[in-house]
Amino acid sequence: MAYFSSKLAFITGGSSGIGLATANLLAGQGSSLVLFARGQASLGKACRTIEAGINKTSQSVQSISMDVADHHDVQQKIKTAVEKFGIPDLLINSAGVSSAGCFENLSYGQFDECMKINVYGTRNTVSAILPYMKQKGSGHIVNISSMAGLVGMFGYSSYCTTKYALVGFTECLRSELKRYNIHVTLVCPPEVKTPFIEKEAAALPHEARVVKSFAGLLTPEKVARAIVRGVKSGKFLVVPGMMAKSLYFWHRASNGFLTRMPSDWIVKLVAWRSGK
Repeated sequence: MAYFSSKLAFITGGSSGIGLATANLLAGQGSSLVLFARGQASLGKACRTIEAGINKTSQSVQSISMDVADHHDVQQKIKTAVEKFGIPDLLINSAGVSSAGCFENLSYGQFDECMKINVYGTRNTVSAILPYMKQKGSGHIVNISSMAGLVGMFGYSSYCTTKYALVGFTECLRSELKRYNIHVTLVCPPEVKTPFIEKEAAALPHEARVVKSFAGLLTPEKVARAIVRGVKSGKFLVVPGMMAKSLYFWHRASNGFLTRMPSDWIVKLVAWRSGK
C-alpha cells in the first residue's frame, strides 16, 4: 500500500471497464484520482462508488468530462486538472473503442473513429501531460494496448491497426522519456469482460470469435491487478493472463508460425462448417 499512498493518478476511460477497475484498486491503496471520460453521468456514478471506500481526509476522487479524440479539448481539460489537483504521478490511458468486422465491410468512418480514439486519443493525453511531468521531474505513463497489438487476428483489421500503433508509440516513448525520469508501461491484455464485448458482438465474424478464445478471457479486475503490479515493479511490457502469455511466447518463439498456422486452420474449418 505504501507505494501508491498519497500518489495522484489521472485515468482516461475511468468510468468503466479496465479504467474503473484500476481506479478502484489504486484508491484502495491510497491514491487520489482524477477520472476522465466523455459521459459526465457515468463519471459521477464511478466517483460515488470509489468514494465509498476511501479515506476522505487524505484522498480525493474527481472527474472531468473529456473527449480524448479532440486534441484541443484534451489540452484544455488536462491543464484544468493540473491547476486544480496537481501534476499526476501516474497517467493511465484506458480510453478506447473496439471495432470488429472484416476489412471489406468496414467504412472509412468506422476505421477513422477507431484510429482517432485509440491512437490519437492516447497521443493527445500524453502530449498534454508531458510538459508537466517533465517540470516535476518524474512520472509514469501507462498505455493500454491489447494482445491484438502483438498478434494480428481475423476480423479485427481496424482494431489491430490501432493497437499495433500503440505498441510502437509506447516503445518510442519508453526510450525518449527515460532521460526525464518518466517511466512507461505497455499493457496488452486479451479479451476483457467489458461493455465492448456486447457492442461488437453483432459485427464480429464467427471465425474471429473462435480464434480470439485461444487468448483467454479476463475480468477488468484481473487486468487492473496486473497493471498495478507492473507499475510498482517498473515493468515495460505487461501481458495479463496465462493463456495470453503463452500465446505471445509461442508467437515470438516461432516468428508467428505457431499462431498463424492454427488461426488459418480454424478460419478455414469454421468457414467450411458454415458453408462459406
